[in-house]
Amino acid sequence: MAMMHGIVRKTVVLAALAVLAVGCGSSTEPASPTSQLPELTTPVTAAPLQPGPTNSGVTDTSRPAPKPVPPQAGTGTAMIFTRTLSNQPVPNVPVNLRLIQPCDPKNDDIPDDGKEVRRWDGITDGTGRAIFTVPVGCYRMGMGQPPAGTTPVPEGYHHLFLIRPDSTVEGAFRFQDPASPDQCSPQAIVSDLAAQGQLYSGQEDWTLATVRECAGSWGVISWNTPGDTQRLVRRLGDRWNNYVSFPHDTCWSTASKDGVPQRLQGYFNKC
Repeated sequence: MAMMHGIVRKTVVLAALAVLAVGCGSSTEPASPTSQLPELTTPVTAAPLQPGPTNSGVTDTSRPAPKPVPPQAGTGTAMIFTRTLSNQPVPNVPVNLRLIQPCDPKNDDIPDDGKEVRRWDGITDGTGRAIFTVPVGCYRMGMGQPPAGTTPVPEGYHHLFLIRPDSTVEGAFRFQDPASPDQCSPQAIVSDLAAQGQLYSGQEDWTLATVRECAGSWGVISWNTPGDTQRLVRRLGDRWNNYVSFPHDTCWSTASKDGVPQRLQGYFNKC
């Protein structure tokens, strides 16, 4: 900077001398070439440009992308009922709810690629109801081993779709009504078995039959004919069906899993 100031002062001095020389010299003599001002040859250096922001359209991958904000799901209430076909409660039934994702409950359908991500378990109370507090989403209903002497109605998959927070959705598992005394009569059982071709020759006469046990939708019947005629039957829907013709050849562990009431355990093999 000091050098630049020197050059400026020198240039001003030379310019002043040149003016004086012109004023004192003859007006008819041209100025000598040596009296001309020297050419300024000092280079001028411009300050370098600073790199500024570009708009090339290329994303800067050196910075992590912002994480998406998850939606506020909120919670609601899901209730599972266990009732008979005549709307009587069936208590003490183990039930569960399984949250499936990905799934939009507004579509009222569970996609094929949906997976279980969380599960809630409960047992229905004396009114045949279990209550769950769960987040908004799609759910599959499930049922564990039903109480002895009860017969669930086979109805396929059960789903629940909780769309809005603070709302309530309901689902139900239905059970057969317990057989009344007249339904558990020899005539009713023999008539149903005969219609389905489940009797041996000579057993179509219901007057020869005796119902030994009647436990809800299960029964033990035998015929007053030669041979071991005792068999265990159960009511499915509106008809009696043969369960096993020789209960003593079946393990109780298998029968209990099929829902045979505890009071009929003595008819089965202890295995």
